[in-house]
Amino acid sequence: MRNHPSRSGGSGRNWVAKVALRGLKIARARGKYYVYDRVSGEALLRGFEGTKVELLKRLGEPDTLGAYNIRRRRPLESYPEKTLGWLVAWFTDPEQCPEFKILSETTRSEYTDRLTYLEPEFDFPLKDITQAGLYEVRDRCVKDKWPAFADKMLTALSSMFTAATKRGKMTSNPAIGIDRISKPDPNANREWRPEEWSAIWEHASLKFRIVFMLARHIGYRGQSLVKLQWSNYRSDPDYGKCFRAIHRKNSEQHWVPASQALQSFLDGLERTSTYIATRHNGQPWRDEEQLQKQVSNFLTDMARKGLVGDGLTLHGLRVTYAAGIKRAAAKRKGSVSNAAIAAALGDRDERMGAHYTRHVENEINVVQAFPKPKRQKKK
Repeated sequence: MRNHPSRSGGSGRNWVAKVALRGLKIARARGKYYVYDRVSGEALLRGFEGTKVELLKRLGEPDTLGAYNIRRRRPLESYPEKTLGWLVAWFTDPEQCPEFKILSETTRSEYTDRLTYLEPEFDFPLKDITQAGLYEVRDRCVKDKWPAFADKMLTALSSMFTAATKRGKMTSNPAIGIDRISKPDPNANREWRPEEWSAIWEHASLKFRIVFMLARHIGYRGQSLVKLQWSNYRSDPDYGKCFRAIHRKNSEQHWVPASQALQSFLDGLERTSTYIATRHNGQPWRDEEQLQKQVSNFLTDMARKGLVGDGLTLHGLRVTYAAGIKRAAAKRKGSVSNAAIAAALGDRDERMGAHYTRHVENEINVVQAFPKPKRQKKK
C-alpha cells in the first residue's frame, strides 16, 4: 500500500503516513532530549541522545507513534467516510457488522488488537489500499511485533474487507492471496504424555484441575470450557452421565459421554456457580482469554522447572482425548473412523479427526511391523 499523495509528498514510500505529533513539549538538558505530553505531563521519550533531526526521526518510529496514539486516541467515529478508521469502526461494532458479532470473544479481542496496530493510518482512503501496500505493512509489522502477530493482522484485515465488499463499502478485498509469513508448527498442541499428566495433576490447583479434567475427558476447546454449565452435565441411560452443549465455534449441537473418571471427579465438586469451571474464589472465569493466559503461565512454569516437556498446551488435551479414542479402538482389535473422532470432538470436518490422531495412526502402523514381544515367565 502506498501513501496518499496529499499526505506523503508523492508515491514510492511505505504506507506510513507523516503524522504530526501535536501537543508535545520538547526539552533539552545536559545534551539529551526529553519529550512530554503537554496535557498529561507524561513522558514520551527520556534522555534521547542525538541531533534534532534524529529526534524527529525517532518520534516517527512505530513504537513512539503507538505510545503517542494511546494517549491521544481519536474516537473511531471521528474518521471520515471511506477511510480505514471509518471501516474499522463499522467492522468492530457487533451491532453493525454481523460477521464480527458471531466471532468468539477471543477472536474479537485479537482482531481489534491487530487492527489497532494500524491506527496511525486510519485516515488512509480505502480506495488507495493495494496488495503491494499490504505486503509492506506485513513486513513492517513483523519487525515491530512478530510474524504471527502480522499474520493475524492480515487475517483481521481480510475478514473486514470481505464483509465490506459484500455491502458495497469496498469494491474488492486486496488482502486475498497475500502470503502469510509465519509457518505453523505441525507438532504444536501435542499430546500430553502420561507422566506429564501425573506431574501436572500433582502440582495443579483445583481451578486448573477442573479445566484439565474436562479437556482431557471430553475434548472441549477453551472457549467452550469457560461457558460449560452444570445444566450441560446430564444423566444418560447407557453411560450414566453425558454432556450436551452447543459449541460457539461452529454452532454444532454436541453430545458426548462422560467417562467414569470424569463423573467421579465432577460429582465430588462443590457447586459454587452455574458454571463448572471456576477459579479459586468459586466464581467462573471472566472469559477464554483469562483462562488461556493463566493456564499457559502455569504450564510454562512447569516446563521451566523441568517437570514437563516444552510445548504443553491446553489444546493439547483435545489431541490427547482424540488420541485416546484411537488407541482404545486399536486395543479392542477394532478401528474408529476419522469422521467418528471428529464427531466426538464436535467438529464438522472429518479431516480434523485425522489431524488430531495422525501420530497414533503412525504408531499403529509401526506396531504392525514388529512381532508382539513374548511375555517372560515368572520364576
